[in-house]
Amino acid sequence: MVFIINFLNTLLPILYFTCTYLYGAYFFRNDDFAEKYMSRILQFTVAIHFLDVILRWYHFDHFPLASIFEALTVIGLAAILVYLYLEFRIKVKTTGFFILVFIFILQLISSAFIDFTESLPEILKNRLFVFHTSAAILGYSGFAISFLYSLMYLLLFHNIKKSRFGVIYSRLPSLEVLSSLNYYSATFGFFFLTAAIVLGGIWANKIWGQFLSTDPKIVVAYLTWFIYGLEIFSGRFLNWSSKKLAYLSMSGFAIILFSMVAVNLFLTSFHEFQ
Repeated sequence: MVFIINFLNTLLPILYFTCTYLYGAYFFRNDDFAEKYMSRILQFTVAIHFLDVILRWYHFDHFPLASIFEALTVIGLAAILVYLYLEFRIKVKTTGFFILVFIFILQLISSAFIDFTESLPEILKNRLFVFHTSAAILGYSGFAISFLYSLMYLLLFHNIKKSRFGVIYSRLPSLEVLSSLNYYSATFGFFFLTAAIVLGGIWANKIWGQFLSTDPKIVVAYLTWFIYGLEIFSGRFLNWSSKKLAYLSMSGFAIILFSMVAVNLFLTSFHEFQ
């Protein structure tokens, strides 16, 4: 079983690189072969990725979150599932290259540094914890996709402003479509982060009898929730410009990156459970 897991761990970056290349060929050259096969190969890659996560969960007897590198591969899987849904829903494939560059980097880092010997304390094998972390991962994956669509929006916006009508202008969807994708992805992420916060509070209260709201990761989650909640509210009720919403989304994702890097490296909290 470990051999299969190691093999899949090595195979996944190769598969995602292949998908990134095909989506890039379609974006930059409008390649007919890439257009015909890239979605099928990506769907196959996602199936392999899903199998990898299931096998890890079964063999190591815990949801793959023992380290940040296990979390990265699960976040990558969730993010690509969000993208595939949007690709199917809106029938736009030209944004896939930008999404897949991000997913490939996540998986490459995960595959390079993941440690299969790590285990979780029994307290973290609780079913409620799995629901909590799954909701959080779906939430952060939605925010990652929102960030990438915001980046594409700003890239196209500045190209139009400077009258650069090259491949970015001709191949990306309209500003209106990119803004909508940013908003929908942020809404998706906000819904699941809200669920994660609620489930985490219930779980913490059940285990410790309190919510432990001073924990650094919870404080960061609150801040992230506020920023994306502000984006959703402002876009719907205050008529903020799409450009301002894009910057807000990128600010929220910067907070998430801080949470994943700085908090994990420099701060201690009950999330470590040691």
